[in-house]
Amino acid sequence: MNLVTGGTGMVGMHLIAALLKAGEPVRALMRPTSDTTSLNRLLDHTGADRNLLEFIDGELLDVEVLTQAMHGCKQVFHAAALVSFHRKDKSKLFKTNVEGTFNMVNAALATSGLEAFVYISSVAALGRNRSQDAVTEASEWKEDPELTNYARSKHMAEREVWRGSEEGLKVFIVNPSIILGIGDFERSSAEIFRQIDKGMPFYPPGSNGFVAVQDVVAACFHLLENDLSAERYILNTSHLTYGELFRKVGGAIGAKAPDAAAAPWLMRAVHLSVSLLEKLTGKRAFVTREGIRNASKSFRYDAGKIEASGFRFTPLDEVIRETGEYYLQTKA
Repeated sequence: MNLVTGGTGMVGMHLIAALLKAGEPVRALMRPTSDTTSLNRLLDHTGADRNLLEFIDGELLDVEVLTQAMHGCKQVFHAAALVSFHRKDKSKLFKTNVEGTFNMVNAALATSGLEAFVYISSVAALGRNRSQDAVTEASEWKEDPELTNYARSKHMAEREVWRGSEEGLKVFIVNPSIILGIGDFERSSAEIFRQIDKGMPFYPPGSNGFVAVQDVVAACFHLLENDLSAERYILNTSHLTYGELFRKVGGAIGAKAPDAAAAPWLMRAVHLSVSLLEKLTGKRAFVTREGIRNASKSFRYDAGKIEASGFRFTPLDEVIRETGEYYLQTKA
């Protein structure tokens, strides 16, 4: 039996689909209120065997449920996490990502017969050494006022996994960059397809690293098959400016991509206007200060370590094309 957390998130749903396709039984930890529409659609798309899938109602803060969910499991895939750059979510970020992972690790340590604990971390959990051209697994973490609360929460969560390793848990850790692929087009990075389809006037001026969601899943299996435990591995296919990414997505769905970068003053003005609207209406701002700051910078990551182990990444053009086709087939 395999336990997967975060089954309605992009990585979690692809993990579930891949395990089921391989004939592996899956137990998925879900909140009772979770929307499984995108997961069910993906399972239909991949032809996964739903008879091997079992849902467990619960959350990461319920230690008793976690213990029950892990009973009889040989592998745990911990993909659940809150991703937010909104200042009001600081407490939730640390509750879900840090305390939740703390509980997961403790439950795993108490589960007899558990053979592997696979943690889906993030490049955000790694150090941002400004003297380096690209972030590596060995980059030193340094506190910085410009770090996001999400980055801090993922760094602290990963430390809980390393604690588990020191206490005897066999851990496997991947650190993906921004993940692209089929997912819930109403949220997460998959939302970019819907936003560009609706029309966007500008693109952010920065650049970042990107990786296919199917490669995140394949990398987890690669680490398990080759027993590459107690190490972290950056997952990054290549780097794109946001302008390049938006043009590729626009081309994949037949939509006009923005053709101009947003000037810093314009991004600040947008942030001020949506912040004021949030105060007046109570509706959450879709643009945040942390988000603007991140999208204005350029980040680079070195995935040479996992490539040296024989792993190969899927070209981003192929991922964007396939995701665009799926989006057009499923959009309302």
